[in-house]
Amino acid sequence: MKLSGLVKVPYSKRSDAGLHHHNQASHPAAFAAGSVSAIQGLSGNSVLVENTCGKWVRRTASTHAELRRQYRALQLLPHSLAPAHVFMSRPWLYVEWVEGQVAASWPPADVLARTLSLLHHQPLFGWRIVLLPLLQRYWQNAAPSRRTVLWLAQLKKCQRFREPGPIRLAPLHMDIHPGNIVHQGNKVRLIDWEYAGDGDVGLELATLAIDEPPQFAACVASYARQMHLNEVILGQQINRWLPWVNLLMASWYEYRWQQTQSSEFIQLADQAWCRLKHT
Repeated sequence: MKLSGLVKVPYSKRSDAGLHHHNQASHPAAFAAGSVSAIQGLSGNSVLVENTCGKWVRRTASTHAELRRQYRALQLLPHSLAPAHVFMSRPWLYVEWVEGQVAASWPPADVLARTLSLLHHQPLFGWRIVLLPLLQRYWQNAAPSRRTVLWLAQLKKCQRFREPGPIRLAPLHMDIHPGNIVHQGNKVRLIDWEYAGDGDVGLELATLAIDEPPQFAACVASYARQMHLNEVILGQQINRWLPWVNLLMASWYEYRWQQTQSSEFIQLADQAWCRLKHT
């Protein structure tokens, strides 16, 4: 589920006739001198639109409902935390291009904890993140040759025990990693909200624990203080979510490999299965 970065790869504007037609119809003068560049990432759902008026990210999604949820999330979130929404016209959502630096490393623990606390203090989006249907869909749509005994056993285990009960419900980003963090001085903003929804704060922190940033323990301690949560109980909750998150990531990589046949996803899936064996 992790996106690999924000490297722009130029391609001809003529290759996106639908976007060109829409831009001309909606903003003919503003987009006349525009250009479009791909934003490289594992999901492949974004392009950068540049013209004389500025820069926007054009996003798409598998369904219109998913796109509407992204649009709604950006409407609700403060611009200090997330990109501003610009407009939506099916099947595209245009959002602000966030200027700043995307680093390969994580921000300092206090900055990351403050960002998470700010997000988790926002009003709920209005839709819950439920992992089991996603896990079942990824299993059903994976390559039959990749459906292993380990995978089936882990899926049945999740079906039997169900998700951990939340210690606190909050709006979650669900794809926080260095490639989705834009540094602006001593502050950061989060981009790529396609997986956002309401869920347990322990689930969000478990997605960070997968990457094991060196400052993770300090981040959890700082976050617990800011959220007025017991650090020990929070740590236990994170550990309860780790098998779910590892299975989610491995399943998503398998699902994406079946869609793209890219060997990159097989390598990422194999790494995720290896982690799951030791969870």
